Amino acid sequence: MNLERIELDGIKNIIFDFGQVLLNINPTLSAEAFTNLGIRNGVDFWGSRNSSDLLIGLEKGMLSPDDFRKGALEMLVPGISPKQVDDAWNALLLDLPAIRVEKLKMLKPNYRLFLLSNSNQIHYDCYMSRFEKEHGYSMERLFEKLWFSFQLGLLKPDPEIFRYVLKDAGLIPEETLFIDDTLVHVEAARSVGINAFHLIPGTEICSLL
Repeated sequence: MNLERIELDGIKNIIFDFGQVLLNINPTLSAEAFTNLGIRNGVDFWGSRNSSDLLIGLEKGMLSPDDFRKGALEMLVPGISPKQVDDAWNALLLDLPAIRVEKLKMLKPNYRLFLLSNSNQIHYDCYMSRFEKEHGYSMERLFEKLWFSFQLGLLKPDPEIFRYVLKDAGLIPEETLFIDDTLVHVEAARSVGINAFHLIPGTEICSLL
């Protein structure tokens, strides 16, 4: 389905991924920010089982933000505050370009629009607040419904998360398009009958719709 433009014939519902599809992100910035805070000697901050469990637990909603902060602080040098942990974790969140916001507004009269993202409470609080300050209204107004992994207890690429959203919104898979920049997520959506488009990283979504 990777054509020059995304095929919308027969599509009534569009589910967008968030990071790197609508919101620009750069995970390297968070890695650098935590390094700059100071990681304890002998700790592999991103490669250890502990850090993996922290990240997955936070994004599945199994760990609270405070649990995540506590776990991160245990891997950092003494003297770091919980706010510094949040700031480093949020460093990867960049901008949501106005052109993409306008594209969503243009699509909304003709399609049911949804958002499905692997995300967590700390990031959610940050980008939702930024959007409202910048635009003067909640991001929720752009979509019929937003689903976040930390609220559902499910993570892409588990096919179950796609079955959930189809049932929750009463969507017919053949009439639904899912757009994501991660191929395994796209394949998981296809496995339950959803039309899915793999957005190659670096490609501007607005030029394809």
